Amino acid sequence: MPNMTDRELLAMVNSAKDDAVKNQGEFQRKNEDYLKRYLGDPYGDEMEGQSQVVSNDVADVVESDMPALVRIFLGSHDIMSFEPVSPNQRETAEAKQKTQYINWLVRHQKNSFKVIHDWIKDTEIQKLGVIKYEYIEEEKSEEIEYDGLDELEMAMIVEDVGQDAIIGQDQDEDGFYIKFKLEQTDKKTEIRGISTEDFIISRNATSKDEAVIVGDRSYPTRGELIALDYDEATIRALPARNFDDNSALPSIRFRDEGGEKTDSDVFGWATEEIEVFDLYVLVDYDGDGIAERRRIILAGNKIIENEHFGHVPYAINSAILMPHQAIGRSRAEVTMQSQRIKTVLYRQILDNIYRVNSPRSVINDDVTNLDDLLVERAGGIIRTEGDPLSAVGQLVTPYIGEQALQVIQYVDSVSAKSTGSQMANQGLDADNLHKETATRTDAIEEAAQAKIELVARVIAETGMRDLFEGLVWLTSRYNNDQKEILVTGSPIQITPRMWRNESHLISNVGLAAGDNAEVLSNMGALLAIQGRLKTEGSPLVDEKKTYNTLTKTVQAMGLHKTDMYFNDPEQPQQLLLAQNEKLIAMVKQFQEQAQNPFTEAEMVKAQAMLTKAQGDNQVKLLEATSKQSLEIEKLSQAMKQFVVQKEFDYTKLELEQNTDIIGKGTNG
Repeated sequence: MPNMTDRELLAMVNSAKDDAVKNQGEFQRKNEDYLKRYLGDPYGDEMEGQSQVVSNDVADVVESDMPALVRIFLGSHDIMSFEPVSPNQRETAEAKQKTQYINWLVRHQKNSFKVIHDWIKDTEIQKLGVIKYEYIEEEKSEEIEYDGLDELEMAMIVEDVGQDAIIGQDQDEDGFYIKFKLEQTDKKTEIRGISTEDFIISRNATSKDEAVIVGDRSYPTRGELIALDYDEATIRALPARNFDDNSALPSIRFRDEGGEKTDSDVFGWATEEIEVFDLYVLVDYDGDGIAERRRIILAGNKIIENEHFGHVPYAINSAILMPHQAIGRSRAEVTMQSQRIKTVLYRQILDNIYRVNSPRSVINDDVTNLDDLLVERAGGIIRTEGDPLSAVGQLVTPYIGEQALQVIQYVDSVSAKSTGSQMANQGLDADNLHKETATRTDAIEEAAQAKIELVARVIAETGMRDLFEGLVWLTSRYNNDQKEILVTGSPIQITPRMWRNESHLISNVGLAAGDNAEVLSNMGALLAIQGRLKTEGSPLVDEKKTYNTLTKTVQAMGLHKTDMYFNDPEQPQQLLLAQNEKLIAMVKQFQEQAQNPFTEAEMVKAQAMLTKAQGDNQVKLLEATSKQSLEIEKLSQAMKQFVVQKEFDYTKLELEQNTDIIGKGTNG
């Protein structure tokens, strides 16, 4: 069968897009409600003159989770690591490169902290958090001008940029002036967050890879699209963005900034926004009966890009996984009910206190002056006839605060079972507080910690795994440039285009993985064991194993560059300074011994040690660079001076003592 026509493809894509989860009202309404509850927005049933307080349970749970999750995923240690499938040396080296480069790539993104932080927070509040990774080639131009240049500087700039790039140039008594336009192609792998209302995925999908359609909506300007090398005439013909949308999430999110932007605030044609859908669709485009994944970019309901793309470049997180569903549940979702109940109880308690503190009066208006009651005045009088107790009285409102607080404590304890956010004494009254045991307190704290650790493990094994595996797929196919990066302070050559082997991705996020204090304790114990084994001469440990332990220790301390504190035994250049220091110390020792000619045995021994050191591999490493060669030359000169000085001292001693030292001095 022939390929689909553009009209057939457009109709199919639009049908799948319109049927996606994003356009289902229930999904949007729930996410809007979760965000409102996190922000503490009113419920809409508030009554004038009564309490309108809103409980902050959702925000409390989310904000109590975030420090632990940020420490785990934005700490100094590697989040994920690749391991070879087989012991093949090439596969092992490739797996190590992937671990180093992908962790480096994630951390060195522009605004990487905020991107990952927002992704995790979306996961906590909304039903899912989404991040997108893509390889971008963007044309950039910049006008640069210099003034006051001398002739040599001017000639160097002209040679560097080329005559065609020069816009203007001049010369006066202050020197040369030049203005030129610098154009270049910016190639980069970019990671960015996708808002919930802009993410598109098929209904009833079990995973992103099985979904018929996955994608996102964005609003780039016409100028940004042209910079991405799209045809200018096509982009000019596209309609501008329509601000109508079926989601209220943006207006809720930007409420404190005046609400969502709902009109086109244009400063020229190039800044007009265009609605663009970047979609990854399973479709039998070539008519061979097999559906393939294609990348379809729609702009203004027009296909501007259509290519085969065998990957879905999104990483999706849900805090709580649901079986057989791509979209799970959020921490906000499981806290909604308790927030609603506590909001009602808080309002009732406050309304009750208002009534207790400001009781209503019961009067017999036949015998009581009503005007006296309506005027509130300290020490004021109320005129009445007959018995005052029967003419005027207070309508007593019973105080319900204690009973309501017990209910709130019970609601908190029930909520804590599902969220893990509870204190050891929560739900206990004061009389029973002293009955708490350390064992029970520890058990409660461990159970609460297990909840957030499970959330962290879910994020690591779903979203983070998708991100790291996706970045390997992306960089190995589109990044053809060799790169040099710094890992623990050492330069590493990375060649993604040579990655050809499968590697197993291991999550470094497990129980207490984010607890740096526990990591430090474990590494300290491990270092002690390694030290004992080395002392015993055991072959079970070597310098590299010790260095690995020290690297983990440095990372747990929140530091990044191990080489600032320890030398890597696999990096010879890092060992040279320590070796030089030892040799220099030996030379100083020789020079001190040369002042005493009667310590010949010690000098001979020291000279033998130095000769041996010069023959060792360590000294051969020094000869690898000019700097090391210079150090060796200095040592050789020092040795020659030492020998000459020694013979001089022997000759001087023979003359002063009128004696003959056999083989030395004048007879040497």
